[in-house]
Amino acid sequence: MAFFAAPVQSQAPAPDSAPAGRTAEQAPGGGHGLVWVNTEAGVYYGERSPLYGRTRNGKYMTEQDAIQAGYKRAPKTRFL
Repeated sequence: MAFFAAPVQSQAPAPDSAPAGRTAEQAPGGGHGLVWVNTEAGVYYGERSPLYGRTRNGKYMTEQDAIQAGYKRAPKTRFL
């Protein structure tokens, strides 16, 4: 049995100067400089985290905004 993650819709507004197509370097839904905040757990994930943009309840924001809102950086996750 295979499981597939459903795409997460971004709640962050798209910038006016965004290019028409996505580049390979851009993270899915977020983008450079944004973290994914898990609003249920009260933690945030960086772009390199396997959980970036994948938790059920969350939103994209800058790391500084996440810290000011009281969110903590999630502990490093290991997948073996």
